[in-house]
Amino acid sequence: MNLTSDLKTTAGYLLMLVLVPLVIVLGLTFINRNSKERLASRYGARAVVWLGGLGVIFHELSHLIMALLFGHRINDFRLLITNVPDDGGTLGYVNHSWNKGSYYQFLGNALIGTAPVYGCAAVLILLTRWLVPAIYWWGLQTIGSALNYPLTATVPASAPLHWGAVIIWVLLSVNITICGFDLSNADLKNALPAAVTLYILVGVILFVLILLGKAALIQHALIALLAAFGMVMAVAICWSLLVNLVVRL
Repeated sequence: MNLTSDLKTTAGYLLMLVLVPLVIVLGLTFINRNSKERLASRYGARAVVWLGGLGVIFHELSHLIMALLFGHRINDFRLLITNVPDDGGTLGYVNHSWNKGSYYQFLGNALIGTAPVYGCAAVLILLTRWLVPAIYWWGLQTIGSALNYPLTATVPASAPLHWGAVIIWVLLSVNITICGFDLSNADLKNALPAAVTLYILVGVILFVLILLGKAALIQHALIALLAAFGMVMAVAICWSLLVNLVVRL
């Protein structure tokens, strides 16, 4: 049994699971905040609602569902506020409280604060797989090959695209991307204390599983998960950069 090797493997899996998605999401947050500020200053806050309202709904819905799963009390919420003044204001919110004596609810803060990342990514994965399956499977295979871990596709990349579905996919995915992945400062602040504890806990669980000989199983699950996540994040980054370029014109 090589403990040093197992520790290095655990550290690698933690980087794949946490650090890479975090860097991508922070990048998306920076780009999309800039796009929304420019859009609101030029066309008013209502333009942000039209361009990213669906993303706001999924963003707040992700917070809401995760808060309920961790037993938090929902004091008030608004999934989308359309009458935002042009000089600033929130587009949606989930006001929740938790029992300070509950370790389970404390750990939940890490996932509640970052829930829009998982929620919006899941929605984009489902939309892509449903509307443009050829692009979905091509993306998975491309990322799998880059990671030297081939993934089997159920729909060939050469399958015909239905352009009506492609247009709907583009419009929906752009709308979700612009406001869905923008984690607020409050989201990050609330998530950070619990995130450190959760990160350590996940690391311990991964280490134990690796000691039990489950490294190959973990690797397969992580790569399959990160391939799907990476594919929709690549799409999200493209839309974010494109919108940011357009609003600068």
